[in-house]
Amino acid sequence: MRCETAFRLILSECLEEVATSHDAVLAGDATALHHTRIALTRLKATIAFYEQMVADTEWMRLRSELKWLSALLGATRDLDVAIENSKGRPEERMFRAARTGALDRLQEALESERYRQWFEAMWDWVGSGPWTAKQDRRAAQRRAVPVSVFHARRLAQWHDKLAHKSRGLQGMGKTKRHRVRLASKRLRYAIEFTEGGLPEEDYAPWRDVLKHLRKGQQILGELNDADVRRALVESACDQQQEAIKRKAKHGRTRERKRKSQLLRRAAAVYRKISG
Repeated sequence: MRCETAFRLILSECLEEVATSHDAVLAGDATALHHTRIALTRLKATIAFYEQMVADTEWMRLRSELKWLSALLGATRDLDVAIENSKGRPEERMFRAARTGALDRLQEALESERYRQWFEAMWDWVGSGPWTAKQDRRAAQRRAVPVSVFHARRLAQWHDKLAHKSRGLQGMGKTKRHRVRLASKRLRYAIEFTEGGLPEEDYAPWRDVLKHLRKGQQILGELNDADVRRALVESACDQQQEAIKRKAKHGRTRERKRKSQLLRRAAAVYRKISG
């Protein structure tokens, strides 16, 4: 199979998953939302994997819109995880209230003309974007490279990058650790969509890597969930403090107005007393 064909097949599967889950996400279904987020993460990983042959000006525009959508999905998904990990705790109610607001914003986005145009443009780009019409010899050669050749080389590159990024993991701060988690996720998806594209003897070692990636991703995911939950609690506390301050300020303003009214009435009374 040519790389161009494989690329189209993988992205089509991702976009179909997004379309299939659309109505359920609008209805607030947490599982459908999670599947949509995974589909879009796989989509981004696939484009990064094939970047040498598909990156063009149209993708730059579509990617900025995807960041907007991913941020809304991520905010809601983070709250779903926080709710699940806070069952019976005082903050569960706070997370559920925040989730309602996040879901409202996501639903508004998914029903917008902006989203519809982005989704249709993604399909158009996969099928006939500028990358498909690049006529220079090098671009055409890259699109025609067999999957077995390109994937073998690209998986090795991504594996080496992850090995480098993960050195000293135990002493890393959460930002660098998060980057390792993202790189792990991308390599995992790349290995998964490579299955069938390499001879079995060449793919077998990647099965072992995949097994370790899933375990590592789970561990790093738990660490990330804890970081996100802590940030959500801190943010909610800050918002609560701001709400208290606003309420207190409003109360002081009301008290000043009431005081002014009483003083005016008192002055009027004493003017009458003074005759």
